[in-house]
Formats: sequence, structure tokens, C-alpha cells
Amino acid sequence: MVYFTFRNLSNSPAAAFRAAPLALAVLLLGSQPGRAADVTGTWLDHTGQGAVEIRACGEHMCGRVVWLKNPTHRSRSGRPICGTQILGNLRRDEPNTWSSGWIYNPEDEERFSAEIKLQNANTLLVTGYLGIKLLGETFTWKRAPGDLQRCNATGGA
Repeated sequence: MVYFTFRNLSNSPAAAFRAAPLALAVLLLGSQPGRAADVTGTWLDHTGQGAVEIRACGEHMCGRVVWLKNPTHRSRSGRPICGTQILGNLRRDEPNTWSSGWIYNPEDEERFSAEIKLQNANTLLVTGYLGIKLLGETFTWKRAPGDLQRCNATGGA
């Protein structure tokens, strides 16, 4: 919270009266809730083994693997995981929630329905489910550091 101290520069009640609207405007503007944080950017998954870059894909949000602790890690069928799109078709429902999309587990090569919810500027809740969201599983992802070295789509760093 911001506190203001008024000094009477002219010892005049009129000067204080003239300053009141300005002080009120500053207080009101300072108390407005901030704009919703942005879901776009790079997020470390719940295991700390991978990072996903989330961005707009047309009118929806999508995400692609951009970092792996083990950059040569591959899926069950031998495909490189780095560069794989694992989030797609997420539509904004509420100011900090995107749903009706899908999430892909590249290790098992399985696809699930998905919802992502921005809990705060650095925390993303990712829910994957089959059919009923209540029976799904929610994971916490954290915003990745800016200096994360990206892997390339062929599975190397």
C-alpha cells in the first residue's frame, strides 16, 4: 500500500483543497488491480526435466518443448521430444484460464484434454484429464529463467 504525506507549502487551506483531487486520483489509480499476468513465455514442468514455451497460435494458446535436462531424450517410439508441440487449442475462458484444449505426453505418446490456469505471474496450474476434469491430474509449472539454453528440434542442445 502506498502512503502519501501532504505538506502545506503555502500555509493556505486553498492550496490543500486544490491538491486534494490530485491526491485522490493518485490513490485511486494506485489501488486499481493490475492487469492479468501473461501466460505466454517459457515454463518449467513439474519434474524440472523440461520446459515448454507457451504462445498464441491464432486465437488459441499452444506450447512446444524448448528445453530438456537431457536434450537427447526421446519418446517411446524413438522420436525426439525437443520441439514437440505438447499443448494446443487452448481457449481463454476466464481472465487467467484457458481450457478445451489438449496436452500431449511425448514420452508415452498419449493425448489428454487440458486446462491451464495462471495462479500468479510465475505459477501455472496444468490439468490433464480424460473426459471429466475432476478425475484429472493437476501439475504446477514454474516460469523458467530467461537464460535457459534451448534445445533444437533434432534432440540436441
